[in-house]
Amino acid sequence: MRSRANLYALADAQLGLVTAAQLEALGIKPSTVTRKVAGGMWTRLLPGVHLVHGGQPTRRQRELAAQLYARDPSRVTGLTAARRYGVRALSLQETADDDLLRPEPVHVLVPHERRSKASGFARIERTRRFPEVGVVRSGLVLAPLPRAVADACRRLGRVRDVQAIVTEVLQREMCTFDELVVELEAGQVRGSAFLRETLKAVSLGAASPPEVDLRSVFDELGLPNVYYNVSLYDAAGRFVGNPDAWIDDVGLAVEVDSVEYHAGPDGFERTVRRNSRYATAGIPWVPVLPTDLRDRRRATGVRIMQAVDQAARRPRPDVRMAVRPGERSAGQIGWRWGA
Repeated sequence: MRSRANLYALADAQLGLVTAAQLEALGIKPSTVTRKVAGGMWTRLLPGVHLVHGGQPTRRQRELAAQLYARDPSRVTGLTAARRYGVRALSLQETADDDLLRPEPVHVLVPHERRSKASGFARIERTRRFPEVGVVRSGLVLAPLPRAVADACRRLGRVRDVQAIVTEVLQREMCTFDELVVELEAGQVRGSAFLRETLKAVSLGAASPPEVDLRSVFDELGLPNVYYNVSLYDAAGRFVGNPDAWIDDVGLAVEVDSVEYHAGPDGFERTVRRNSRYATAGIPWVPVLPTDLRDRRRATGVRIMQAVDQAARRPRPDVRMAVRPGERSAGQIGWRWGA
């Protein structure tokens, strides 16, 4: 009776989970475990890890089960850890656990000398760069956030997902750019292309996925003298605007107008006033949407080139560009989101 009470006290502290080693320490025989699993009273989630109340596990139970399976010391990393740190990128949002046959893998780091191997939804990675310091969140011991983000990015199959995670953690100051660079250079080369590409764009001033996309479109166009995050002033020295991209040879501005940044009374008013200043200064501009950059890249590039050709046929507006004191440089001049 005492062992049963101890069992359920332990299980309650571990979201209903117990390990074979813990059961042995409580004096519960393997034959008892086998009988309960066979009878459906318990659920075997991973080798040596059981859910004592039976049924299907929740996401949190799978995450803890993977760490219990990996044993101490271990560190949860990747998407699971990023989610537990509070990263809100779209691909990390909580979803219904409706795919019971293919649940989301839980990525766990263990020391390289540990002879552990992956099983089921537990993705075990042996590493010589095992994080000595872990961060406890939601009952899990997590790898430091920069390591978790880098590990997640290496396994994501879409560059936009990498962009979303990286730009979010930097904008929210959850970690620094330099910390991500250290993880990029110290970690595996395999799977790092999207992270490297994104950090390069961020180093040039991009601070959101649309900014990264805009930079990429201009890279493909190969136009000379394209600048980002410049402040424009007319001949009288009056401020005109901060275009997302500025083609200086012909005096053409490109603006990414998104619902997030330009909707609502304040955003709409800022956009109208900006466009009015452009018109007064004689500056042609091309408005694009984030979806244009993401889903219609070729057509957007064609539209920009058509605008460049048209701008080249008219006198260049009498404006000059400058970087405001304290603004971040983006290689040639700088980058600033919105205007």
